[in-house]
Amino acid sequence: MLQDRRRDATMRVIGDKIKTFSRVEKAFYGSIVLSGLILAIGIIFMQTRLLQIQSQMADVNQEINAKQVEIDDAKQAVNELTRSARLMEIAEKAGLTFNNDNIGVAE
Repeated sequence: MLQDRRRDATMRVIGDKIKTFSRVEKAFYGSIVLSGLILAIGIIFMQTRLLQIQSQMADVNQEINAKQVEIDDAKQAVNELTRSARLMEIAEKAGLTFNNDNIGVAE
């Protein structure tokens, strides 16, 4: 009961004080409140956009890592296919001689 009276008295005092503000003061305080709201909305928007971009970056990094693994696997396969013991074996099966000077590597 006492709290209700205090709250009512406080609301009355605030209401009376607001009524006594001039138009310039009301415009000033209103612009402060509006600026605060716009700033809060802007911060929320920017943080949301930042999270979206970070998510996209993580996806791109995963794709880069997957492509790097593919490249490494391809290099390993090339190394296995061009080792000289294997090439000599293929040349002997075909009845050819193995000449290491004729081997070129493409990069």
